Amino acid sequence: MPELPEVETICRGLAQHCVGAKVLSVRVMRPQFIRGSINPADLFSGLTIERFHRHGKQFCLESTRGRVLLFHMGMSGSVTLRPFQSKPAPHVHVLWTLSNNGKIFEMHHKDPRRFGYVRAYENMQFVREIAWFKLGPDALSITANELFLSLNNSRRRIKTILLDQSIIAGVGNIYADESLFQSKIHPLRKGSSLTRAEINQFIAELKLILKQAIRCGGSTIQSHADALGNAGTYQATHLVYGRGKEPCTICGALLKQTQCSQRTTVYCSVCQPRNSKTHRL
Repeated sequence: MPELPEVETICRGLAQHCVGAKVLSVRVMRPQFIRGSINPADLFSGLTIERFHRHGKQFCLESTRGRVLLFHMGMSGSVTLRPFQSKPAPHVHVLWTLSNNGKIFEMHHKDPRRFGYVRAYENMQFVREIAWFKLGPDALSITANELFLSLNNSRRRIKTILLDQSIIAGVGNIYADESLFQSKIHPLRKGSSLTRAEINQFIAELKLILKQAIRCGGSTIQSHADALGNAGTYQATHLVYGRGKEPCTICGALLKQTQCSQRTTVYCSVCQPRNSKTHRL
């Protein structure tokens, strides 16, 4: 599933080429992929793209008239820019033809597993009040105190909490495992067991990892690509994700692999002891 760095990478690439572009036409190959109206005018036909916004794993583009298109990437979504009249790849569900600075090109929304969607809104206020209302703070802006308050008295495992988009938006399996490892926090510890010092350290490590991943274009595990179709490279620096039963890069112990919230979870039992000796304040 595209997580914050992958979605941010796509969003930045689209903004670089599409801000100021006029949408000449919209072609919907799979109407079920559209939530709400499939009227071309509602899907930006005839409108000009003014800016892009992202929150967590979702992003949207806003027109000069204020209308907004929200993109939910699902498990396998991608949005790429293609030359005019390109043959759509399999699983491309919506295609926009754009014109910017005299150049005509296309924007393809592809989603093989079909868990994502596109939806039109009247304005950004509607997006924030309806689509993003139940999402927690964005992972790049959340404070340690906000996370501390969410963990307070929680009996859920910290890994489970991090995957809850209503607590922190944008973190998925990859960056939960990586940030917990860098913070030396066992993924199966109860959220309420974390001290303020541990939470401060975790937030610092999480934001550092997310920013590094963005600079690398995200992690391409299976199909992620940026707006121009280029793969990310951050997967080459993963320390635990996808490395179960391999040696820990810090201590050499074999990494453990288990299931948490039905997600494969990898950690080092030496670097991330489950029984913390610290005391919650």
